[in-house]
Amino acid sequence: MELRTDASDVAGELTRHDQQDGTSMTGDVPAPLEDGCTDEQRDAIRAYARREWITRQERWPGI
Repeated sequence: MELRTDASDVAGELTRHDQQDGTSMTGDVPAPLEDGCTDEQRDAIRAYARREWITRQERWPGI
């Protein structure tokens, strides 16, 4: 459980950054996590981070 929480916390920081700076490559940025968020919200944040990672790897292999 702790690893999932850490992953969603990092992914939450990514969404905050992408919302503030407009740096999303895939669009559809989920809302940042708040205290008391649901598992579904954490899942959405992690799915967004995966989409961003895969897209960046496809566009710029080796980075």
